[in-house]
Amino acid sequence: MRRRLGRLALLWAALGASAGCGAAGPAAGGPRTDLVVFAPHPDDETLGCAGILLQALRRGERVKVVLFTNGDGFPDFASRIVRRPVDGLREEDFAELARYRQEQSLAALRALGGAPEDLIFLGYPDSGLEAVEQAHGPDPVRQKYTGRSATYGVARPDYHSTIHGRPAPYTSEAVRADVAELIRTLRPLRLCVTHAEDRHPDHRAAFRFVRDAARATGWTGEFDTYLIHGGPEWPWPLGSTPGSRFDAHEGKGGRIPQGVSWPPPRRVPLCAEEASLKAEAVRAHLTHLADVSSGPLAEERRYLESFVKAEEVFWGGEGR
Repeated sequence: MRRRLGRLALLWAALGASAGCGAAGPAAGGPRTDLVVFAPHPDDETLGCAGILLQALRRGERVKVVLFTNGDGFPDFASRIVRRPVDGLREEDFAELARYRQEQSLAALRALGGAPEDLIFLGYPDSGLEAVEQAHGPDPVRQKYTGRSATYGVARPDYHSTIHGRPAPYTSEAVRADVAELIRTLRPLRLCVTHAEDRHPDHRAAFRFVRDAARATGWTGEFDTYLIHGGPEWPWPLGSTPGSRFDAHEGKGGRIPQGVSWPPPRRVPLCAEEASLKAEAVRAHLTHLADVSSGPLAEERRYLESFVKAEEVFWGGEGR
């Protein structure tokens, strides 16, 4: 019993208990979390949800951001920060990438008024989340870039190690258990996660993990999804346009964004100041691109800046 109580206290501390709220965590009757944003990679939480996170924090609400991965599966990014050619990258270089991206997400959340304890890293594999979801059985997936097969953190420890004293294997069962535990503990009033039809396989897997955990725990509340990869030339209009709303357009292969209804069912306006603060948070994820003026990395920067609009848009959890 003493060990169990110690773990509950540790869990409550790790999830950002407020001073004066008592020793018991939310599962024991503490306050519910107003907004929990799940994101596959560091930066997705900012691109899709910085505005609603900012608004919730300004209302004094409890928010948490849960990142499935450390963003450690991007060779071009790793090459840039360690100054080594892609074909010469080593496993430790991708661990350095994980540290860098964790710190970017921490800086982005600070720009919105959030605290480090509002950010939770699960530490599962970038560019491998769907492979983990689709793998069945006890054998963990091995991430091809880091060589790891269990959760970890660098700038910040991973959730499972913090709570349970050991990392979790890269298995579907482990991810589902971590996500369900967080939902039971945080008891969110509103969940946001990437859309089921997002073009990126990690993003679709994140949706299914959250959907399945919500079902397994019997959670009820508002379930919203946001779109990051909606096809070529999404978001539209391209570039940082804080005075414009998101819009659909005709692109290669038909209407963009692909796979979702338009107009979206929920459009959350951002005032000029809120859009400006979102732009600051997005810039926290662009520190490695500050001196880029042309080429694919410049296009990457423009793509990320395109999420700065006069609103944020959401769909329901279709299929949940």
